[in-house]
This record gives sequence, structure tokens and C-alpha cells, in this order.
Amino acid sequence: MSKDKIRREVFNLAWPAIFEMVLETSVWIFDTAMVGRLSAAALSAVGLGGQLIYTLLFVLSAVGVGSAAMVARYCGAEEYDRAERVLGQSFVLSIFIGALLLTITNASVGYFFNVLVGQADVARPGITYTRIISIGGLIMVPTMVLNSALRGSGNTRVPMIATLTADLFNIFGDYVLIFGNFGFPRMGVAGAAVATTISQSLAFCVTTGYLIFNKGSIRLKMNNIINLDYAILKKLISLSIPASLFELSDSGSRLISSLWLSRLGPVAFAANQVAVSAESVSFMPGFGFSVSASTMVGQALGAKDEKKAEQAAIESAKQAVSLMSIIGLLFLTIPYQIMGFFTNIGEVRELASRCIRIGAFEQPTMALSMTLSGALKGAGDTKGPFYVSLISTWLIRLPLIFMIVFVWKKNIEYVWLVTVFQFLTEAMLMGYRFKKGGWKKIEL
Repeated sequence: MSKDKIRREVFNLAWPAIFEMVLETSVWIFDTAMVGRLSAAALSAVGLGGQLIYTLLFVLSAVGVGSAAMVARYCGAEEYDRAERVLGQSFVLSIFIGALLLTITNASVGYFFNVLVGQADVARPGITYTRIISIGGLIMVPTMVLNSALRGSGNTRVPMIATLTADLFNIFGDYVLIFGNFGFPRMGVAGAAVATTISQSLAFCVTTGYLIFNKGSIRLKMNNIINLDYAILKKLISLSIPASLFELSDSGSRLISSLWLSRLGPVAFAANQVAVSAESVSFMPGFGFSVSASTMVGQALGAKDEKKAEQAAIESAKQAVSLMSIIGLLFLTIPYQIMGFFTNIGEVRELASRCIRIGAFEQPTMALSMTLSGALKGAGDTKGPFYVSLISTWLIRLPLIFMIVFVWKKNIEYVWLVTVFQFLTEAMLMGYRFKKGGWKKIEL
């Protein structure tokens, strides 16, 4: 396949995933902006609650990584019956994991806020928000796993449509329920959680409806759900454990650092929260091109075309670096204007602007790390990204943040400098793993 065709295929797979991320990020930004109008404590409550629930969600739903890799490999080999078996078994596993998420969250949320956070004005709304959101975990996990399988098959548009449906409702629900518009009660932080939970139900309906009734390459069939295939389940779990550990390493470190940063006070934590919300815009190309890299690498290896697999990964990385560098330039030149969308609290806006300006310098290396990680996972190499994350987060990020907060007593801006160094390290290590080429020989 020519380089031009690979370039087009990469972009055609990436843009729906990028737009999906735009939608997800827009809702997160909208949530932050709406809750940010309540108080700094409410913003901290939603930020910490979101950190807890989404840390658990991403760790437990990492079965989607294994599902996507296996579906991509079998679709590339045109073994669609085997791809559908993987889809059905992934769905079964995701239901169990969703129930586990609900149980763990409700068992830990009180301790998390009352003991670890230790601020009463943050704990009360935080516990309420997290418990409501956790109910949605029963359907959020299956939705994420099924969407991952769809992307592995080369279909990035249906997950985008499901997300669009959910997010349109979420935005409307936030406006109505947080502030009590159109005759509804003013629910504050709880309203944001209710809107999110209902919207996730809509996304689940769209995704499962398509997989049941479509006439595409893979479908969700009852016989593949009720008849357990222990060989597939074993393979899914073996691929997903390193992916779960990767998410635990990454998300867990962010959760711990958030708890430490909350000790700097509501203003510093709120500034970090809105800066992170703004920076999430730059994740969009990284996510989209990591999806294209994962899908194309998996399918190319299934078709026994190692050259195309390598070309697709490199092209995905090039396009991601280009787009994320442009976003970084905006962070560098107009940070104060960008922060004005998220908060009207002067001291929070000023501090967040300084943070996001520093974050501009991590965009190229973040792009490279994200896309190469996606390529490795698409090949079935879920251990490599985990090892890289282990080094960059637990040997670099967390020790340095601990020193900044508790020993050196520095402000939040120094934490962002640590993140720049972290992503530089990740990009170098991920590039080394990719260049070694062992991922080309993995059998699924």
C-alpha cells in the first residue's frame, strides 16, 4: 500500500475518534464550567470524585484493550466468526466488571473523601457525586468495551454517534439539573452526576443496538454471549491484565497526586483542575491517532503485512505530533483567554494560565507516547506500555510531586514542569520499545 493510501486510511480512522474525544472533552469542560460557577469546593468535589470513579473505570474496563487487539487481528485475517466470539465474550466480562466497579466505589468513597481528602465542604458533595456516577458504571464499562471492539473492527463512526447522542443530553441535563432550570429542582453537584448517568445509558443503547441489528462485519449475537468460551476469556484476561496495570499506574498516580495537590488549598487545586480540563483538548488528536494506530497495526498483522503495520504506526505518530503541537502553541500564546472560559475567579484563572503555558511544552512528546502506545497495544503488546508507565509515573512523577508539595513547599507550577519531564521520558521509552520490533511477532 502506498504512503498516500496509508495516510488517508490513518486519517479516516482517526477523525471520528478525534471528534468523539472532542465530544467527551466538551462535556467534561461544560461540567467543569457549570460546577465552577457554584464554588471552589464544588469544583474540587467533582474533580476528586471524577478522579476516583474514572481511575477505577479505566482500570477495570481495560478488557477493551484486549478485545480491540483480538478483533482487529481476526478482522485483518478475515476471520469474522472468531471476531464475533471475542465480542460476545468481552460483553459478558464487561457486565461482571461493571458490577465490580459499583461495589468497589461505594465501599471506598466514604474513606476516600472523609479520611484522605479530609475537607468537609468538599467531602459532602464529593460523596454524593461519586455514588450517583458509580451507578452508571454498570453500563459505562460494557459501552466502553463494545466501542473498543468496534474500533478494532475498523468502525470508529458508531462510537462517535453513541457519544454524540449521550453528550447532547448531558449538556442539556447539566443546564437543567445543576441550576434548576425549566421547573426542575436545583440539584447542584448531584445534578451533574444524574445528567452524566442518564447520558451513559443512551450511549449504551446506541452501541448495543447497532451491534445487534447491523449487517456489518461483526455483530453481537446471543449464542456468543450465553456460551462461554474459556480459551477466549483466558486470552482476553491475559491481554487485559497488563493494560489494567497500565491504567492503574497512570490513573492511580494522578489520583494520588490529586490528593496531594488538594493539600495546597482550594484555589491551587481548582487552578490545576481547570488547567487539566483545558489541556484535555490536546488529548483529542492523541486519542484519535492512537486508535488508528491500534486498529491498523492489528489488522495489518492479521493480514501478515508487517511493513504496513510499521508504516501505519509511524504515520499516526506524525499526524498526532503535528496537530498537538499546534494546540500547544495556543496554550503558549493565549493561556489567559483560554482559562477565561473555565472560571471567572480571578486568582484561579491567573494561576491556571501559568500552568497551561508550561503544559504547552509537553504536547509533542505526549502525542508520540500516546500513538506508539496505541500501536503496541494493537499488536497485543500490552506489557510494554505498562512498563513505560511504571517508570515514568512511579519513579519520576510521584516522587518529584511529593517533594514539591511536602518537602520543597513549591507551588502548583512546579508540578507541571514535572509533567513535561514525565512525557519526555515516556516518549523516549515508548519509541525504544517500538523500534525493537518484538511486537511484530506476537501471536493472538
